[in-house]
Amino acid sequence: MESRFETIRNSIYRRYEEDYLRQILTEFCMQQLNTSDFNIENRNISKILNHFFDDLIYRAKSKNGRYSPDEIINNDELLKSALDYIDQHRGFYQQKSDAANLRDFFFSSSMVGKVTNFNPVIARKIYERYAPFDGATIFDYSCGFGSRMLGALASNYKYNYIGVEPYDELYQRLLVFGNWLNSVLSNESTTTIYNFGSEIFIPDLIGDVDLSFSSPPYFNYEIYTECETQSYIRYPKYEEWLEKYVLETIKNIYRYTKEGGLHLVNLEDTKRIKLIQDWIEIALKAGFSLEQIEEISTRKRTTNKNQNKLLVFKKK
Repeated sequence: MESRFETIRNSIYRRYEEDYLRQILTEFCMQQLNTSDFNIENRNISKILNHFFDDLIYRAKSKNGRYSPDEIINNDELLKSALDYIDQHRGFYQQKSDAANLRDFFFSSSMVGKVTNFNPVIARKIYERYAPFDGATIFDYSCGFGSRMLGALASNYKYNYIGVEPYDELYQRLLVFGNWLNSVLSNESTTTIYNFGSEIFIPDLIGDVDLSFSSPPYFNYEIYTECETQSYIRYPKYEEWLEKYVLETIKNIYRYTKEGGLHLVNLEDTKRIKLIQDWIEIALKAGFSLEQIEEISTRKRTTNKNQNKLLVFKKK
């Protein structure tokens, strides 16, 4: 008989049957979204991302907490401490399984610094609002855990999705995920992913991009891996990171973007850095004009009380 710990470790990463995943994706593709707001009109779609990326997400850690979810899961003492807390607060933790309650604990406890994934419903709404036409080339300059790829490929429009991801293991997982999406959807959208950071210039993209959009790293606020390709490891001081990662990324995006094309970025400030204003200043110097700032209500990456900001720039 499995111990309580073994049961949790065998079920904490969410996995679903292939037919169920295909059904969720098909229903999401058929759904007409209201692009005038950023309400989340489909909760099931995130199950697809959970299925493909849970283990990698749980390895990552934000500065909100002392441990990553994986560190809790794989350490008997830490796991016991978490379960003891859950057992003492059953009025709050009311899921049917220990694994489900533990996932809730990861989001609510200051002990855990769980990173968040951008919502694919919001990603699709952004694409369909700002690039409402077939054949648009979308550039995701920080692919992450597949949410923007999912939003693009599941759209009613046929997009050419291009992304960059420096984390080798995540890059390989994104290839698997992209192949699965294309096999299910069988539409005319295309997918290309490069295995390096956005500060690296891609000559083939010059003048080719209609819309760039991502939710890039907030310097060293979230640690996905100790891989040396990560921007906060390559450029460990904030000013250096701004100069060699953010500036080079925005300069590249400006060269990729068509005349009249858009550059969008989802950002929050943290307690230590004012990334929103820094990004605006660098983008303006690169030649973009700031067209709009919108607020997005989504699960936050920081402890900052302000909402996420969607900055909308244009190349004129």
